[in-house]
Amino acid sequence: MDGNKWDDVTDAWEAYIKGDDEAFEYVFKAYYERMFGYGVKLCNQKELVKDCIQDLFKNIWRRRGKLDHINSPNVYLYVSLRRKILKKKKVQNSFNDNKIEKNYAVQFGKEEIIIKNEVKFQKKKELKDALNQLSTRQKEIVVLHFYNGMSYSEIEEILSINRQSIRNHIYRAMEKLRSFLGNDTMKLIMPSLLLIFVITCL
Repeated sequence: MDGNKWDDVTDAWEAYIKGDDEAFEYVFKAYYERMFGYGVKLCNQKELVKDCIQDLFKNIWRRRGKLDHINSPNVYLYVSLRRKILKKKKVQNSFNDNKIEKNYAVQFGKEEIIIKNEVKFQKKKELKDALNQLSTRQKEIVVLHFYNGMSYSEIEEILSINRQSIRNHIYRAMEKLRSFLGNDTMKLIMPSLLLIFVITCL
């Protein structure tokens, strides 16, 4: 398949909605790894996440004619995946509605952080430990914003919180990291936050 057939994933999505089946595969491949990484961060169950992604794309395949109102596939896919994962977790654990948001855990592993060569292994461990001190909401926003490159407006739609709350979470997350790591270390690793990633399926 010619990867240059569409300018970006949004173009491929629009092409699929209009009937181009080849575009469906392009969209799936473009999003799978990032969505898998995000999903694993939410529930730490790889098979469950795989099932949710497969279910989601099966629904998209079946409902193509009803998706022409979707303006942002980026937001639609992440919102849909998040809902599916939390719903399955709720069924698995018999969570009450008011507890579900408190019972998924986002965790970072040391091996999941890419940092510049000049930042020593110990700094990598310190960053991992510091990231795991963030609240669940802060960690999820870090994953969406720094790893997935989501804008504040996209995160606002995915998590159903207002933009000021997102800014506050990011600010508090940075302050918490600074309190754990110190200013000198933060200067070294701040650019590396842009390179945080989640391990994909082996």
